[in-house]
Amino acid sequence: MQNRRAVERDIYFELAVVFCILVSLGFPGQFTKIYGDRFDKLCEYGAFFAEIFLILTSNARQLGDIELLNLKRKYAVLYLYVAAVTAVSMLVTTDHSEEMITCLRWIVTLLFAIWLQEFYSTENLLRLIAIAQGAFVALTLFFMLRYSYLSYDPEVPGAIRGILGTKNGCATELAFGILVTILVIRTEHHRRRSLMRWVALVMVQFVLLLMADATGALLTLVIALVPALLHRSFRLPLGLMYITVNVLFLFSMLTLMPLFEVFFEAIGKDATLTGRIPLWRQIIDVMSTHKTMTGYGYGMFWRDPIAVEMIHTGFNRRYNNFMASITSGAHNVLLEMWLNVGLLGITEYFFALLGTFHRVEEMENSAYLFSCVMMVFLMINGLTERCLASNYDYKTLVLFLVMAMGCNRRAASVYALRGRGRAVIHEASDSSPSSAG
Repeated sequence: MQNRRAVERDIYFELAVVFCILVSLGFPGQFTKIYGDRFDKLCEYGAFFAEIFLILTSNARQLGDIELLNLKRKYAVLYLYVAAVTAVSMLVTTDHSEEMITCLRWIVTLLFAIWLQEFYSTENLLRLIAIAQGAFVALTLFFMLRYSYLSYDPEVPGAIRGILGTKNGCATELAFGILVTILVIRTEHHRRRSLMRWVALVMVQFVLLLMADATGALLTLVIALVPALLHRSFRLPLGLMYITVNVLFLFSMLTLMPLFEVFFEAIGKDATLTGRIPLWRQIIDVMSTHKTMTGYGYGMFWRDPIAVEMIHTGFNRRYNNFMASITSGAHNVLLEMWLNVGLLGITEYFFALLGTFHRVEEMENSAYLFSCVMMVFLMINGLTERCLASNYDYKTLVLFLVMAMGCNRRAASVYALRGRGRAVIHEASDSSPSSAG
């Protein structure tokens, strides 16, 4: 009876985890247009409270018991990072109540990420993420069939956007899903029954990715797969790699790209990266003279109409109407962070990356491979797209997840060693010793 209750409890936990991840992937998205804003708030707050519930009750003896939060010293670099950014943001923001809510949600995302990699082995965590991705794809297909008039990007004829707002957002999410599913296939290659399901999921996602007509997402997918081909004895310095590529890319685009403008125009290509370079220059001009060190508060720049207007005034509304009316997104992760948390926040972010990944050689193989693939994915995506701008979306969750893995350099978590790292969903009749973490 006690074992049965434990299994049931683990199933409830896993269903809650899948729901939380599903919301971070972008659900309900455009379903809000059908079912209203209340449905969106229900899912958002439902995931928020579910994450808190999981964190506080996972170590309890029975469902409903609560255990006080245990902040472990090994994650100190992450705690210090979010604490410093939150403190500065509360000092500089013009809307303290909104900022407090935004930072609180961000902090819960961090704690949830730490809990996930503590409670589940890497293999089973990947499986749960893939299950959530499968649900997301199923919902996307249903939405495309039922509400086809909303499923295509109005700005790019024929390109799908699924339940998300833009084709680029849809394509990036699908690229992420393909990466996760491929990693699951690597860990379950010995299980033929489940293997075919994951292969089918990869194929469906790849077809949808092609239908989204987003070259950038396809390129990100290909580059992010490279670490999976490297020999396991060779390990990249993830933190240093991420920082170096981001800084050098932004510097080269702002200094070298204009020199080749004539060449790109001659071959019919856009030397401004679809208007991104002028936008980046304007952001740099604004932030060089306004709140350079602190930014406008975490997640607050694009909510401040006065701040946004400073970006707009740098463009002629008559000749560049899009750039003169854009409402959100720097389309570069470092510039997005500069707007919100300033140079101090970027510096803290860099130190957190270096602190969490300074000993990648000690990470367990599957944890390192997942971390490497995800860091490359986030790195490439953040060069020209809006990345890490949300306080709870899948990119922010995955970033905190892999950073926590970098801090938790053990072959298996305590929970996995106790047998609680075993995923229960669709394993009840197909369990094996290798899946127990």
